[in-house]
Amino acid sequence: MRRITTIIHRTSLAVLCCALTCPLSAIAADTPSDLGAITTELKRLKADEASERYRIEKDEKVIEELQHQLEQLDAKNHALATTSAQLAATNQELKQQTDQKLQSLQSRIDSGYSATSFDTSMARYLGQHQFTFAGAAAGDFIYDRQNAQNTFSLVFEPLVLYKLNDWILFEAEIEAGLPEGSSAEFELPVATAQIFLNDYLEVNAGIFDQPFGDWYEDQSALWANRFITAPLPYGAEALVPPADIGIQLRGSVQWGDLGQDADYTVWAANGPTYDTSLPQPVVGATLESPTNLGTQSNGRAYGARFRVYPFPIDSKLGRLEFGGSTYDGKWLNSNWLYAWGIDFAYLRDNLQARGEFLSAYRQMPAPSAPDNRQGWYVQVGYFLQGLPSLHLGSAVDDAVRRLEPLVRYSGVNQRAIVTDEIANSPEIGFNGSSSIFTPHAREVALGLDYWIEPSIVWQTEFDLELPRAGGTAYTFDGASTPTSHPIGATANDRAVLAQLAIGF
Repeated sequence: MRRITTIIHRTSLAVLCCALTCPLSAIAADTPSDLGAITTELKRLKADEASERYRIEKDEKVIEELQHQLEQLDAKNHALATTSAQLAATNQELKQQTDQKLQSLQSRIDSGYSATSFDTSMARYLGQHQFTFAGAAAGDFIYDRQNAQNTFSLVFEPLVLYKLNDWILFEAEIEAGLPEGSSAEFELPVATAQIFLNDYLEVNAGIFDQPFGDWYEDQSALWANRFITAPLPYGAEALVPPADIGIQLRGSVQWGDLGQDADYTVWAANGPTYDTSLPQPVVGATLESPTNLGTQSNGRAYGARFRVYPFPIDSKLGRLEFGGSTYDGKWLNSNWLYAWGIDFAYLRDNLQARGEFLSAYRQMPAPSAPDNRQGWYVQVGYFLQGLPSLHLGSAVDDAVRRLEPLVRYSGVNQRAIVTDEIANSPEIGFNGSSSIFTPHAREVALGLDYWIEPSIVWQTEFDLELPRAGGTAYTFDGASTPTSHPIGATANDRAVLAQLAIGF
């Protein structure tokens, strides 16, 4: 570029010298018009020189930019070459390590079973996860106005899980309670072997929560129950046994989009047993307490439950469940109990609602008429965690968002009750009100839960017992045959319960 510029400068200088060295006579002889032409030519040459200089400078900039880019490409190529060399070295090192491990494994295989291998095999035989401890604990304060009773109560329910392998699991729950004084009660409400045949089919055998409806199996756990007490059809006036001993077959299937599922449970068990302390069978007797685990020789019970979930998960309509259950079994050798029920549960965001209606028909020894019973409950709760800020400070706002107000209405209709069975001793899950033991019991329960953690909750419950008149009361009072009298108006009652429940 510099050479081109030099040539231009030299050409301009030569032209200028020629003009200056022309004979003066020639200049003198020229006309003014010739001088103008020369001047014009000189100006044009200068303009051409400036234009050429601009173009040359522009080309120099382009060449410099290209040289810069070339230097950058050279640097990248050098970096890539370095990285490639490093990767090759790493690959070689990994290959050497893999070869060494393979050689070590082959040596162990060739040497046979070592002590370590034997220990590993025994651990596999004994179970992948030998024991897992879970369960719940709760402490209550219970006040009942009608009986002028107030007491504290405590229950501890450790749950032991033993996994033998991927398809066999053992489960056992022990319940220890202090309902009154210092006398403790111990029960074994659950003890099952669970055999997973495949991803969709399972066999359960042993003592299990009755899979009738949605209460005993899914809602009765201390910290899972939104209320402290059970709804009337599953509490003091239960229509079906709370537990049984037998065998279940459980399965599920996805029939549509993700979330559109159906599950079923069928089972055979010992069958229902009613209060064996009574001198003779009588209408209105309660089921054998606390569980239906007595040895039976009078037949079996058979049950089935089917549930369907119609909404897919991505529909944003919440989670809806419809269920239907049946339970048929013999008691007292040849008399049948026929029970059926329908239930629903709906969960969406912070709202949860559920309810059930169930009916039971119990044959009685002649000449007594059948023992017909019906029960129902419906409840609604709403978590306040979705509320906007109350502008009362972060501590107050956080406390309010942990609250869940609830309301439940439940009732039972039956022909009679047995006064000898009326229990006025408060305990966890039962407030001790005698107004519950009426043929036409009604209850409105108001609850307020404060969720400390997802499995730790402080619960407060206010119960309004509103029984209706009607029905018959049977009383034995030590006699072999009962006396009966009609039940008129029954006093309403109020109870207050508070509970701290912990699931672990």
